[in-house]
Amino acid sequence: MGIEWNRVTWYSKLLAIVVFVATFAVAFNLGILWEETQIGAALSQNPASGGGAGAHCGGFIRNAPVCAAGYHCVLNASRPDTSGTCAAD
Repeated sequence: MGIEWNRVTWYSKLLAIVVFVATFAVAFNLGILWEETQIGAALSQNPASGGGAGAHCGGFIRNAPVCAAGYHCVLNASRPDTSGTCAAD
């Protein structure tokens, strides 16, 4: 029994479905990792990242940084899903 390269079998259909789903799962997880890395790098480079004036805050991320007491988070109006900066009340 030889291999028939031009024949569609249920094995090839199953493999196509698995590769299709796995591609999006891997891309989603890499996107989460990249976002956490980029935000972590930005927070470590910002000298005011203690929740005071100028510190990064908010955004649609897990464990988003918050502002210290007496400050509030000002988000970018054109891109509210990104992090903002802390400003005095």
